[in-house]
Amino acid sequence: MRDGKSGELPGIDPARTVRSFFIVAIAYYLGAEIAFLVGTLSDKIFAPFWPPNVVLFCALVLSPPRQWWIYILAVLPAHIAAELRVGMPATQLLVAFVTNCLVAAINAYALQWLKVGPPWFGNIRNATAYVFVTAFVGPGLCAFGGAFVQILGGGFIDDYGLYWARWYASNALGSLTLGPLALICLEKIPFSIVSPVRRRLEALLIAVVLALTCIVAFEQVPTIATGYVPALLYLPLPIIVWAAVRFGSKGASGAIMVVSLVLIWRTLNGPSPFVVGSAEANVFAMQLFLIGLSTPILLLGSAIEETRHAETVTRDREARISVAAASSSVGLWQYEIATGAFWATDYCRKLFDLPADAPLSLDRLLSRIHPNDFKAASAAFRSAIMRAAPLEIEFRVQGTDDGVHWISARAQPIFGESGEPTAMTGAFGDTTSRKMAEADADMQRQEIAHLMRVSMLGELSGGLAHELTQPLTAILSNAQAGKILLAGGKKNLEEIGNIFDDIITEDGRAGEVIHRLRGLLKKGEIKYEAIDMNELIGSTLRLLHSELIDRRISVSDDKAVDLPLTKGDPIQLQQILLNLFMNAMDAMDGVVPTRRAISVSTATTQEGGVEVRISDCGTGLPPSQEQHVFQPFFTTKKRGLGLGLPICASIMKLHGGSLSLQNNVRDGATAIFRLPPVGA
Repeated sequence: MRDGKSGELPGIDPARTVRSFFIVAIAYYLGAEIAFLVGTLSDKIFAPFWPPNVVLFCALVLSPPRQWWIYILAVLPAHIAAELRVGMPATQLLVAFVTNCLVAAINAYALQWLKVGPPWFGNIRNATAYVFVTAFVGPGLCAFGGAFVQILGGGFIDDYGLYWARWYASNALGSLTLGPLALICLEKIPFSIVSPVRRRLEALLIAVVLALTCIVAFEQVPTIATGYVPALLYLPLPIIVWAAVRFGSKGASGAIMVVSLVLIWRTLNGPSPFVVGSAEANVFAMQLFLIGLSTPILLLGSAIEETRHAETVTRDREARISVAAASSSVGLWQYEIATGAFWATDYCRKLFDLPADAPLSLDRLLSRIHPNDFKAASAAFRSAIMRAAPLEIEFRVQGTDDGVHWISARAQPIFGESGEPTAMTGAFGDTTSRKMAEADADMQRQEIAHLMRVSMLGELSGGLAHELTQPLTAILSNAQAGKILLAGGKKNLEEIGNIFDDIITEDGRAGEVIHRLRGLLKKGEIKYEAIDMNELIGSTLRLLHSELIDRRISVSDDKAVDLPLTKGDPIQLQQILLNLFMNAMDAMDGVVPTRRAISVSTATTQEGGVEVRISDCGTGLPPSQEQHVFQPFFTTKKRGLGLGLPICASIMKLHGGSLSLQNNVRDGATAIFRLPPVGA
């Protein structure tokens, strides 16, 4: 037999095959006896359905074709015993057996060829194939031979069409009433999912109510007007649909069996709506009614079964995805654009600090966003939904414990077959840990940047001392000159005023140096402000004035006249300038003094930003090392740490700009950095 769960054909088990041999033989014989008992009240009435063919069909369809001969051999003595008991002649008996085997084999082979297997009525494809093959194709073809059974039993050849129709209807009805119920019962259902008592009681209630309804509906009472008979036939339909909706294909096949048994009993044992003439004609009318009723009900039950299975699979997948997403600190969500319906995994409640029983909606989630981020985040969500555009945003959520955590939201639109957007689907992620790590990394970067500034100022200490000594010496000289004038009795107020002006000017020079040093040495938060890059370059060169003179380096500048303002932290940007100028000076240590020169230029980028170029006449970079200069701890200096350029690159990235280094066409190298405009 086939494996009822997977439909695969296992190897032959001799003990199981022998057991199945006797079970099929006994079932075939009992089916024939039931057919004679239920369907043949006289030897002139053809059976309403023929259970033995259903028994053989089930045995064949559940077995590999190489074993079919075993079950055909098993039913032969059962068939002979049953038919001889009603006095069937040998020739008629043989033709009946051949046609019975033929219809069962055709039906079984066609279903196996179409790869129809358990669950037999679990989807609409299987049910459609089963109905088409077993209720129409197989019986229709074999009825051409089956019609001769009655002709060999004394029927007239002129009634061949009638005999064909009777044989067809009997086998088709058996396939639609007994076949589905038999195959469903033969499926291997795990014991753990057997229906609970409540479901069994509901099924029993439906069966009883349906049977009573059919008894009333199918009784032909003389006092009932003929026009009401069609309405009575539809009376059991709501209960049949109830059975199909509640129990799927099992309920549909069970309901069909109940209706068939009640109707056959009514048709053969008393008045019924199917009184059209002779007893054989009444049975045939009843068969056609049941065939017409069974087909859509079976398909309905299978469609419901398939829908429920799809829903179960979807729920299971959602549950697995939810667990996987929650394990990754991600909450999934989807927003239906047309209806406004919102779905989200339970982890979204945790991310937004919502109670477990609180209804989920997009507005409810957005209301949990931190007040400082709410306006921008809400506008971004609604704009993405309205424009059906991708969304990527980060915001803070106010926790119930007055804590704040960061959420990352990403979403993509879903488009229907017409190309119109139908939904937005996305994910929420907890990025609090990343934000904290970024904050720690930024703090460490600022610490390192500060140490690098202190280190650079240490290297420039001699020049800076000279820059301070000059104005202080000038102040002292002017003060002494003023004192001499006053001591000599000369009261030339104009000359004394000039002395005071010189003291104020030199004090300003010293104050600027001290102010710049204080700014470079001080720790503090990054403060973005509008910056005139030309002025920042000028103040940096004034700090380096003595160092440039000591190293005998000349500086030429080509500053743009209408250079736009940029935005950034002046201390950090000056650190970049100091580092690049120092690198340019160090690169020319091996160059003769007469050729030592640095050129600095500024220009406006196409985007309206600022570009700064600092070129030297040194040895340049080895071609193999151009890609490594921004890597930490990579240096071409003998006493370098390899941190200056990586820190400059990280500062520039923080400002939304870029930093690059390239060799000149002739000597030296050029450092280029670009900053976005103020409004970027």
